[in-house]
Amino acid sequence: MGNSSSKGTKGRTRRDLVNPDERENLIKREPTTKDTTPEACCDQPAYVVINILAILGHLGNFIAMWIIYNEKDPLKITYTENVITWEQKTANTTCSEASRQLNTTNNGEFCIGPQTHTFDCGDELCYYDYGWMIIAFHMLSFVFQLGAALTDLCDNGCCGYKYSEQVVEGKNPLRFLEYSISASIMLMVIAMINGIIDVHLLACIAVLTASCQLCGLVVEYLDDEKQRGLKWISHLNGWITFCTAYWCIARAYFGSVEYSDASPPDFVYAIVLALFALYASFGLVQLVELMCLTPSCSSCKCCTWKCCTEGYDTCPTLCPACRTADKKCNPIYKEIVFVTLSLGAKLTLGWILFFNILMS
Repeated sequence: MGNSSSKGTKGRTRRDLVNPDERENLIKREPTTKDTTPEACCDQPAYVVINILAILGHLGNFIAMWIIYNEKDPLKITYTENVITWEQKTANTTCSEASRQLNTTNNGEFCIGPQTHTFDCGDELCYYDYGWMIIAFHMLSFVFQLGAALTDLCDNGCCGYKYSEQVVEGKNPLRFLEYSISASIMLMVIAMINGIIDVHLLACIAVLTASCQLCGLVVEYLDDEKQRGLKWISHLNGWITFCTAYWCIARAYFGSVEYSDASPPDFVYAIVLALFALYASFGLVQLVELMCLTPSCSSCKCCTWKCCTEGYDTCPTLCPACRTADKKCNPIYKEIVFVTLSLGAKLTLGWILFFNILMS
């Protein structure tokens, strides 16, 4: 079966098989006996191998950070809320510059101004545990990616979900559900280290981030041909929500620079930009996928390069083509990119932020 297993009944190569009736040919090879061909190394698609590495990487990260953090004092970040307070004005009091004066007929004059309040949690002020939020980020990534992989062990998947089948169909709802939680947590962490501690603003940043990820989920479930316009609208709306959330963080950072006596080191600027780039890289993958669906973009020269449309013929499961015969993104290749980003980008992001604990 060395060569025949990589051909469909109509002469198409394995990387071009996206028909659900043939999905098993895309997911795995049929078992062979004494296969000495170069394809003997191709028993598992690359995304399966990378997903296993990602599971182990997030687990190792979770354990390492847990051990390190248990030996340190918790890094507590107290959260607050901004409210408007009413103060009765007397002959001996004057309103502050940040307040406005209100004169009433029956109750006299008031000073109305903003004030920052903290929350009382018993013996101490309420706070976020910075370290455990980062650790939870990697724990969620580990749990969700492990859960997705385990569904392939069941014949019919779990609750109608089977990882390998979802990949071939170009859908992975568990990915975006995990992102909606883990990415929200991590953006809250980035916001807090940049000085945003208002609980309501932090909640809005988290909700905007979750909304961004759910927009990405919607894109995968809309029809490629009939609902292409809605795909673009949902995708662009995701960028709007994400950029709005990150604008709040960027404004807090540059505001702190503006009102500080000294400028932060250059590497701090690089970290702020790097964090944005790491987050944006996930959205860029879907952006490229949508461009492949758009006729004006899919006809460009880069879509027809041999390396894009053929991949590595000797072992197409480990090195698939990035595009199918109709120049659309290969769902197998897309999954490889997403899983690789999940491993590399999340590990980099997590340790950049955890470095604040090591320096404390």
